[in-house]
Amino acid sequence: MYGVATYSTDPNSNQTFSPVTFNKEWPEVWRLLIMLTLATMGTIFNGFFVGSFFVERRLCRAGLAYLACIGLTDTIITSVILPMSTVILLSRDWDDVNSCNVVHCLGMSAVYCYSLFFMLTAIEEYLRICCPKQVYGIITRGNVTITAIAVFVLSFTLGSVGVYLDLDYDYCERLHYGNTYYRAISVVMLHLIPCIFTFYYLFTAHLSVFRRAATQPRYRRSHAYGRDSSITALNLTSYIIFFIVWIPYVIISFNLGAASDDQYYNSIWFGHARAVLATSLYCIFDRIFRRAFVYLFNYCCCKRSLSGQLAPRHRREYGTRVRLLHPHMFMARSAQIRLAGRARAVSLIRETQHL
Repeated sequence: MYGVATYSTDPNSNQTFSPVTFNKEWPEVWRLLIMLTLATMGTIFNGFFVGSFFVERRLCRAGLAYLACIGLTDTIITSVILPMSTVILLSRDWDDVNSCNVVHCLGMSAVYCYSLFFMLTAIEEYLRICCPKQVYGIITRGNVTITAIAVFVLSFTLGSVGVYLDLDYDYCERLHYGNTYYRAISVVMLHLIPCIFTFYYLFTAHLSVFRRAATQPRYRRSHAYGRDSSITALNLTSYIIFFIVWIPYVIISFNLGAASDDQYYNSIWFGHARAVLATSLYCIFDRIFRRAFVYLFNYCCCKRSLSGQLAPRHRREYGTRVRLLHPHMFMARSAQIRLAGRARAVSLIRETQHL
């Protein structure tokens, strides 16, 4: 195939590192415990993170759907890829190329989705904080839905084409580099350009919050300042972590043929492991997400209703109770007062005559 380069390594050489089940030299029980722990923790955190957007009314804004989709992409890794690797480990069919291709396709598609959705989250954050409300009005539920579906379709299409048409690098057997033009275009369009836009919009929105707080004391004392500063800082921190954990793979990718199996696969699994704890940052440092996590925990573990806990937080009753008297009741009460007044007057007259 034109543009496809091959490795100089021997395809029949014994590999000590499985692309799906980690290092073969590790005890099987250890690998099983690692996979189960990562899958369980990641599924709980990511599930609670996505569920927060349904139980917390302040998170139901249309633009935050992109942030919820970020949690969905992490769920693909923790709830699909890791359980599949666990099943493959238990089946002892570690070198099955078809299963490995499925894992690789899902992993690449999830990374594509994460990069694009974080760019959309950064743009939404920038429009909400730095632009007038009329400009932010372009973000509607219909536009968000169409964009989210398009991102998922594009990412999974490119991931499938790259893996099953041998256009991307050979993750499972490491026999070829893939098509040079496809890899260059996919890296630039799905990683480099989104990375530049994401960092620019996240930094600009984060600094804009503090500049506005410095010039507007009323905004600094409001609850909006706490929410904006928290969510901008967490989004920026989360993306920086995503950027850092994939640096080892970027360094190795410049010379894939010289990298050993351990270095190559460890760098990829290190990047995927970020999905386990990334969303837990929002639970720890953001008050709104923390409250939503508590609601979901009480609902799942303590069997409490969500509506009963949300009502006192979000709905205040300012109504005044007014006692309405029926006209007949009012007339009867007036008659009783008049009769009581006459009886008292008669008793006073009798007492005066007696004296």
